Amino acid sequence: MRPVVLLDGGLGQEIYRRARRVSSPLWSVAVMLEQPEVVTAVHADFIRAGARTLSLNTYAATATRMREQGMHEQMAEVHQQAFDALERAINATDAEVDIAGCLGPLTGSYRGQPDRTFEDLRDEYSTLVRLQAGVDVFLIETMTNSLEACAACAAASEPGKPYGVAFRLEEDGRLKSGESLAEAVSAVRSYAPTAIMLNCCDPEVLTASMPELAGLYPRVGGYANAFKSVQAMADGGLADTLETRADISPSAYAANVQRWLADGASVVGGCCEITPGHIRHLAGKLAGEFESIRFSELVWRK
Repeated sequence: MRPVVLLDGGLGQEIYRRARRVSSPLWSVAVMLEQPEVVTAVHADFIRAGARTLSLNTYAATATRMREQGMHEQMAEVHQQAFDALERAINATDAEVDIAGCLGPLTGSYRGQPDRTFEDLRDEYSTLVRLQAGVDVFLIETMTNSLEACAACAAASEPGKPYGVAFRLEEDGRLKSGESLAEAVSAVRSYAPTAIMLNCCDPEVLTASMPELAGLYPRVGGYANAFKSVQAMADGGLADTLETRADISPSAYAANVQRWLADGASVVGGCCEITPGHIRHLAGKLAGEFESIRFSELVWRK
C-alpha cells in the first residue's frame, strides 16, 4: 500500500470551540495555562480519530506575540505545558505518534512579508526550535512569504530532524507577498525540507494548486481550512470574527483530500475548522488503499 502521513486537524479552533471563556487575545495559549485538560482532550480525540503526527499547541506562542501581550517571561512555561498536554494524550491513548513542533508566522496569520531581516527572523525561530527540542519533527506552517519561510527552514534545519514547510496561498494561487508557488518552492529548496506543503488555504485553492506543487518537489502535501473568509483576521481581528463553511462536511473534505492524494500528495490532514470528526472520516476512507505513517517515516519511505 502507498504510505501517507495523516496529520491532525485544526487544533487551535477545536480548543477555541471547547474552552470556557479565556482571558487573553492569545486564547490557545491562555486555555493551555488555565484549562489544560481541554488541550489534552483535543489531542486525544485527534489521536483516536487516526492522526499519526500531532502538533504542539504552540502556534501562537512566538516571542513577538507573547511580548505584545506582556507574556514573554512565560515562554518556557508555555512550551513545557504544550509538551505536557500532548504527552498526557499520548499516554491516555497508548498511541505511537510523532510529536511535531509548530513553527507558525511570528507576528500573526495571513499577513504580508514582515519588515524584518532574515537574521532577525531566523534568531526568533531558533529560540522556538530550542524550546521545542524534544519533538520528533517540525512543521513550519501558514507561510505567506519566502523570507519568513527561509528563516524558519534555517532554524528548523539546526537539530537535524525531519521537517516540513507549508505555504498559504490566496485565491489567485499566489502567496500574500505576491510570490508565485514556484518562486516560494525555489526559495526553500536549498534547505531540503522533508516535504513542502500547502496549508490553511480554501480546499478549492489547494485542489487547484496540488498538481503544480507535485511537479515542483519530490514530497508534497496539504491541509486546508474551512473558513468562509480569513480577511477579518488578516486585518488584525480575532478568531471569533471568522465563520465556518457549512459545506465542508467530513465527506466533502475527504473527497478533496482524495484528489490531492491522486495528484501526488503524501502528507494530508486538516487546518482550521477541520475537526476530529473530519479526520476520523478521512482515516476511514484511506484505510485499505493507503498505509498511515508518521511524518518522521517520510525520510526513508517511498
